[in-house]
Amino acid sequence: MKQLTVPLFSKEQILNQLGVCAIYIIDSTTITLPAWAAKYFRGTGSAAAIKWHTCIDVMQGTLCWNQITSGRTHDRKCFPDIIGLVGRLVILDLGYWDYSLLQAIEVAGGFYLSRVRSDAVIIIKEIVQGLGKRSIGKPLLSILMRRKRGSIIELYGEHIGKKSTLRLRVIGFWNPIEHRYHWYVTNLKIAAIVIYSLYRLRWQIELMFKGCKQSLRLDEITSGNKNIIKSLLLGAVVAQLCSQTILRNSLSQLSEEKKFAVSYQRISKVFVNLSQRVISFLLDNCEASLARLIESINIFIGELFDPNYRHRKSSLAQIKDVLSA
Repeated sequence: MKQLTVPLFSKEQILNQLGVCAIYIIDSTTITLPAWAAKYFRGTGSAAAIKWHTCIDVMQGTLCWNQITSGRTHDRKCFPDIIGLVGRLVILDLGYWDYSLLQAIEVAGGFYLSRVRSDAVIIIKEIVQGLGKRSIGKPLLSILMRRKRGSIIELYGEHIGKKSTLRLRVIGFWNPIEHRYHWYVTNLKIAAIVIYSLYRLRWQIELMFKGCKQSLRLDEITSGNKNIIKSLLLGAVVAQLCSQTILRNSLSQLSEEKKFAVSYQRISKVFVNLSQRVISFLLDNCEASLARLIESINIFIGELFDPNYRHRKSSLAQIKDVLSA
């Protein structure tokens, strides 16, 4: 499964500017199962559910880690080996919020980026920009800010734990819709303005989950058999990974802007439309079936990227622009 991937395109320049060797996104998704599967996979919002925990290298389209549990398993209980995160940036969902985890990633030589949970206790120690010195010594989330004080607020705070004190770089971005700041923590040494677009890369894993559930029908498991359920889930994962290989024939025909607008969900949709051609090629294994498959891929090239890419830039395109400024 780890070998069934292909880089979307070379992004070494972005990684070098960020000071990391890879960008990992870790998250999970829950698939509802028939009630009679509760014997093996108990759910929370439903009688039965299975949870797929995964880690992807968003720049390479690579599956780095994978685990299957019952729907009741908390995200924090499933996490890849910290030792393997050296030099890598890990973008975390709020379900993984844990001070000890952030500290462990940093100690191991890795980097993290996460939203700040609403009950987090972080004491402001140093103001970089956006706030007055009167805020020093106060809990970050106790400061009521109902109006925009600046484009970006940047500060350093501390969380005092039972065994150690964790120093955190905190960056706030104003959300004009909710009329409040969204807070992020990271140990990256890059310009604060990059952080928001960088965190938005997390949406790629959500698009991958959507592609598996909607296009590959992972959300339609009707069996109560443990082995069948696991096999169908793994089958969908393999299909999702295989779907990216259609890019091999398409990359040379896409401009740099269009490459930055490619998404996992769109790749899945195209793959489903090409499934019969793919099956014919796998069964026949001849030049004629390969030629038909390539011809079909060329027809669907325009569906691989967001058609509004010029007016609605992707997170990667935004990061590229900010780093180039």
